[in-house]
Amino acid sequence: MTTQRRYPVLASCVLTATLLLSPVSGTVMANQAGNQQAAAHLQENQLSEKAQRTEQKLQMLFPALDDTSRDITLETKDQPVYNIGYEKNNEIFARAYIHAETGKLLSFFLHDKDFEIPDDKLAYKSADTFMEGWIGEMRSLYKVTRLDAGDVIYSRYVNGIEVVGDQFQVAVNSAGQVTGLMAGENTLTNINPADFLPPAQAMKKDQLSPFIPPQLQLMYILGENKTDLVYDTVGSHYLDAVTGAELIPDRQYITWRWNPISLTPGGKVVKVKNEQEAIRIYESEFGISLNGSTFNGVRDEKERVYVSPDENEVLFTKDGVVIGFISYSNAEPKKGKPTLSEKQALEKAVQFLQPYLKHEEKEFYYKVNPNTQNAHEYEVGFVTSVEGLPLEYGRSIGIGVNGVTGKITKYHQQLDPKPAKLPDKRKAVSIDTAAKAVLAQPMELQYIYPFINGERLAKPVLAYSINGNGKNINALTGKVEE
Repeated sequence: MTTQRRYPVLASCVLTATLLLSPVSGTVMANQAGNQQAAAHLQENQLSEKAQRTEQKLQMLFPALDDTSRDITLETKDQPVYNIGYEKNNEIFARAYIHAETGKLLSFFLHDKDFEIPDDKLAYKSADTFMEGWIGEMRSLYKVTRLDAGDVIYSRYVNGIEVVGDQFQVAVNSAGQVTGLMAGENTLTNINPADFLPPAQAMKKDQLSPFIPPQLQLMYILGENKTDLVYDTVGSHYLDAVTGAELIPDRQYITWRWNPISLTPGGKVVKVKNEQEAIRIYESEFGISLNGSTFNGVRDEKERVYVSPDENEVLFTKDGVVIGFISYSNAEPKKGKPTLSEKQALEKAVQFLQPYLKHEEKEFYYKVNPNTQNAHEYEVGFVTSVEGLPLEYGRSIGIGVNGVTGKITKYHQQLDPKPAKLPDKRKAVSIDTAAKAVLAQPMELQYIYPFINGERLAKPVLAYSINGNGKNINALTGKVEE
């Protein structure tokens, strides 16, 4: 439903849509958004009071919105967000995303065909004028920098320390028009200086020594021409600067730590020659109904992919052997929090996987993470255990588990062979030596808003950001990899 504008607004910036491409097929994941439950269409007077105030401020700062109509929906995948599309001549002119409860503007973009980057002076002047109109005197709390792409970044610092996620990104075109605004997830969460712990209360960097080893894991990493033995930083990369405790920076925190697991392989091989066999296998072997639909084969014969006409169901094969599938029907429902625990999701994945493992595949390492694109789904990953250590980028298996129904939503085998030559793990330096190498790297003090039991703390925590460069420690030399 659309409603005619009553006020004026602005013009510019290209709306970009990101398709979630499968690592195996770039043709099927783009349909995921279309499979989500339809969001409710709203009238403008159905916006929350706080969201209405934000939207009215947009109208004042962007008068070009005056003669547009709006299509408003409420999306609730991760949080309640109003998706407001501004339309002119039956085309999208601009789009805004506003948090329904807080009224916070998450992002706003104008459709703009001006791709030229303005000079620094014009970009800073236009962005500053806009920001003063948007947040008033609070503009003084932010330091300004410039991205190579032309956007102007406003980052908040307290006591000379960055407040992570408290920033604005302002897009400006070559004519000096502000064409887009994106707010960080912690923007203006807390502006009381008394809530920010002074840096003098942080422990010294060398006092972090006992807290670094739990953040490391010894593993093999398979490269193009060799296999490396490394200590990888697998923690959150944030430690409380006072207590040394690990801090979780994201609601849907992703762990990089692999855990060992013993499995019982069944040795089952499923083969498919044509579309008819693909249909039979999909329904009888994996229990996913096509509801009378068909499969169409795409790609060459060696790596053949079978896709249903609505792209809701996909089967992957290599040399005629089934190596995976994606089922969007199993991914429903889209609403609600997972009812399965991570342990239960792992059990579902193991139960599904074991029949299709080769007889010699008895040891793997696993990790369970939330699907960052689908709040109720778990991603369970398995990598080969080689010499008792996880092997990254070699033989791997990924399984999606619906956290509400327990159904398998996707399955994929990466069939890379085991490396012929491995570094001798007996020659690895100790984990304490690796920790010293991590401590020798630059570490920043930052203010973050960590999550506890899925809820973000209202007050910032002074934290050390460790291994910010993302480099591994060579386990044979004890030095940071260049």
